[in-house]
Amino acid sequence: MIKKEDILVLDTETTGFGPSAEILQLSIVNGLGEIVMNEYFRPARATCWPGAEAVNHISPAMVAGKPLISERKLGIEKILHAAKIISGYNLPYDQKMLIQNGIYIPSRSKVRYLDLMKPFAKTYGEPSSRYPGKYKYQKLITCAKYYGYSEEGWHDSLADTKATLYCFWKMVEDGSICIE
Repeated sequence: MIKKEDILVLDTETTGFGPSAEILQLSIVNGLGEIVMNEYFRPARATCWPGAEAVNHISPAMVAGKPLISERKLGIEKILHAAKIISGYNLPYDQKMLIQNGIYIPSRSKVRYLDLMKPFAKTYGEPSSRYPGKYKYQKLITCAKYYGYSEEGWHDSLADTKATLYCFWKMVEDGSICIE
């Protein structure tokens, strides 16, 4: 049986989406809802990110005195490598951002990755207009509202991890995902 402490939910806020995007905030909570990490980072290269800032509200001034993510690399890796399950909403994006920012994430043989976006799309049931027989991916806020979560502060990675954890347990409860 997997202990709740061995389940991690993570989320990132970044300077953008492309190959040069950098992590501005990383939040990780465990299956009990305890904050394992919630830290802002100063980007190594980017000096402004107006498009991303409009969404995540993280300004250059907010991260000016913060450490580089490389300064926390070993601590982040230690946290991730101790997990049995790592979950998130659109988790492949966060995995890509971690790797792109120099963080070594555990292999699939060491940890189980559970992205909630795909199973929730099936649960929600809205057909995809682009892919016949598939379901349209939904935003985290849609998933959270579907399961009755009513928190504010969207697009802060800590708020998003709390919402994702809530959805995680609701999806375990309704059988959308299985953790054993």
